Amino acid sequence: MAISIRVPSLNNNPIEWQETRQNGSPLARTRVGILFGMGLVVVAVVTIILTLDRISLPTQQLAIYIIWIIHAVTAARSISAGSNAISREHVGKTWDSLVLTGVSARRILIGKWLGVLNRVAGWMLIFGTIRLVMLPVFMVSLVYRYAWYNGGYVSQYYGDRVIEPVDWVPWAAFLGVVMSVVLSVLEVLACTALGMATSAFLRRGWTAMIAAFCLRLLPVALFGAFTRYEVGTGPYWRTLAFPALSIADAGTGPLWQLALPLTGWTRQTHASALPGLWMATALLVAIMIVGLTVAWWSIRRDGALATGSA
Repeated sequence: MAISIRVPSLNNNPIEWQETRQNGSPLARTRVGILFGMGLVVVAVVTIILTLDRISLPTQQLAIYIIWIIHAVTAARSISAGSNAISREHVGKTWDSLVLTGVSARRILIGKWLGVLNRVAGWMLIFGTIRLVMLPVFMVSLVYRYAWYNGGYVSQYYGDRVIEPVDWVPWAAFLGVVMSVVLSVLEVLACTALGMATSAFLRRGWTAMIAAFCLRLLPVALFGAFTRYEVGTGPYWRTLAFPALSIADAGTGPLWQLALPLTGWTRQTHASALPGLWMATALLVAIMIVGLTVAWWSIRRDGALATGSA
């Protein structure tokens, strides 16, 4: 399925034009892909919303799983697009011709990266949308369960009890919205940069893709296993609130914490989300910077000039 939204060009780069034209999809196919992808998002969101007032159903867990699935697909598409950008020139024996045009390493890198981003921007939009839409779902779901527990379960077994007021935390809600967008964009930027780094360094598409997947999955496996070791088989909210998980799932856990309303259950939740949020952001920024640096160095190694004539 091809999903593509045009990323505006920042520097009128001919490499970007070539990359986009060579690998872009026909407009009709692109529109079908966008509609199909957005349709899947709508179906998933509606399904989750229908479970909100049913206390027996794990609404928040289902929402988290949907985010993780779309996250995995978006990361995979970003890596596969990036890992083919430069290696294709070597496999197709066109690298020397590209270098001989005198285009600088910087312009090759930026042009290739923008071309790759054009091909995966649709997935970035879908990923960010599903994260944003799930924020109010998290909030309403907890309100339902908090009211049911205090107004029904507790009253049945312990007599009448005054329900504590439910409020929202403005700064946490605002930060959750902003960081949902920022982290979704950073994920795509980091994965495409990582794919381009392995593509330029290894010069073979499949090898580069496998290497990039392994590198991106390394923190997921390490910190996911560490979370499992520390938290064990505890309740889902304890797992999502564990700071190390934020590195494994690129900030979805902290975003869940920021979206929750202020209740007797969540007094310290919003402040405790901040360390995990910054760790996830730092990881993605580091992957992006290191990936672009390695890609630029590899392009220079293979003959591109530091400054070019085009």
